[in-house]
Amino acid sequence: WVHNESQWEAHTDAIEWWIQRMADLASSSTNPSPVPAVSAPLPLHEKMALFWHEHFSCGQDKVFDFPEMWDQNGLFRRQGLGSFEMLLRAVSIHPAMLVFLDNQTNVAGGIQENFARELMELYTCGVGNFTEADVVAVARAWTGHNTIGWDPVDQRWDATYVYRSGEHDHGQKTLFGITANWNGIAQHGGERDTISELVTGEKQQATAEFIARKLFRAFVHLDPSPVVVNELAGVFVAGGMEIAPLVRAMLLHDEFWGSTARFALVKSPTEWVVGILRRSGFAAADLGLRWNMSPMGQTLFDPPSVAGWGQGEYWLSTASAWARGGFASGLRWRSSEDGLLAGLDDQPKMADADAAQAIFDLFGLEEVSSRTRSAVERWYRRTYADARWATVPQGFLVGALCPEFQVH
Repeated sequence: WVHNESQWEAHTDAIEWWIQRMADLASSSTNPSPVPAVSAPLPLHEKMALFWHEHFSCGQDKVFDFPEMWDQNGLFRRQGLGSFEMLLRAVSIHPAMLVFLDNQTNVAGGIQENFARELMELYTCGVGNFTEADVVAVARAWTGHNTIGWDPVDQRWDATYVYRSGEHDHGQKTLFGITANWNGIAQHGGERDTISELVTGEKQQATAEFIARKLFRAFVHLDPSPVVVNELAGVFVAGGMEIAPLVRAMLLHDEFWGSTARFALVKSPTEWVVGILRRSGFAAADLGLRWNMSPMGQTLFDPPSVAGWGQGEYWLSTASAWARGGFASGLRWRSSEDGLLAGLDDQPKMADADAAQAIFDLFGLEEVSSRTRSAVERWYRRTYADARWATVPQGFLVGALCPEFQVH
């Protein structure tokens, strides 16, 4: 189905496949390999694939080549806990990135700066660690790293990566104050490699801090201290810029387990929907996810910009809350038919506290505020009295929209 001539349908199927995979994978009780190919796939592999999907944002709306978008997603899954340098190299010359950031047309004498700028600003060292002159130098270095282009025989655009030495600017370039024969990816011993310089060279510390900070904000909370960032960046550098040691250090850090991280992150629509599927057992293919998640603000494989999606308050708006409510409301009767929360409408009436706890248990809410608990008990008491038949389907809606189920 990935190669469906209707790319719209392939895109829709891919969203459903990925959401279902995220919901289905069980956590392991053993120490997993960081490489999915040699171990059972785990939720962490999908969480990292989602992280890199946002970090190296490419959109089907522009790429318009869903098999390549799908292949890029697999790349994130396979290498998401491996070498950051190898991941960055693979992403940089992947057809999805070459098309999305226009390096397919970057040639000597007609440079295209889009990829060069984002390579530094969004993917490695970050704002403040390069100049406009560096952007020009990197763009010149990446000339000739293109795609095959139009295939007159098959009458199609071929996005396969190709390096054209004749289209590369072989002149001297000054990057980060270093004058050399720079190439995006060095092709012979006389050239200097921009990826190596960003990951293990002049900008290594800045890149390590940038990735450590962004990873921490995605997994822990939005305001890591410079001390924590430096500590995690140190682990990253000491580990040869391997991603797995950085992730391990973050997950074992006191801040990850501390009170500051508790309920500190608003779930993205993907995380929220995956949580619902995990708790309910519903099938992603039955829920119209592409059409229902788009109003929530997230369409996988189509981020809103090269910077991806936001975090925190980015997900908090009247429109997105209404969309989540509409989606949850649409599942009420399905949940009732599947026997979820059966017993809420029984006679004699269940105790208010027990009914509320049944809802919290269904959604895995082990810790709720007294305010939430009181509100759910009050809802149950009133609904049972006025419309007992509605307690079961509406109970699912109440649980899905609890404040504690919107955060993690």
